[in-house]
Amino acid sequence: MSRMNIKNVAAIVAAALLVANAAFGQTVTVTGQVTALSDAQISVLCGPDSWTIRRTATTIVTNGTLAMGNTVTVQCLSTDAMKSTGSAQKKE
Repeated sequence: MSRMNIKNVAAIVAAALLVANAAFGQTVTVTGQVTALSDAQISVLCGPDSWTIRRTATTIVTNGTLAMGNTVTVQCLSTDAMKSTGSAQKKE
């Protein structure tokens, strides 16, 4: 194989892995106190971290009753969760 073909194959493999990760997205499980709640999202305080979780068809409350101040466990796709620590935000 020439160098160009190897690069093309590598690019195709990388693209396929990205598509597979999006299609079979990894899940995140967050347990903590509900600090904000709306039809669009859930905010959960988990230790020093605050999580904002987008409510989608794949967002599941696996433990607890979803209400302000309650402790719950929420499972969602990693693309639907954003973790905030202090003023810095990073997508998980």
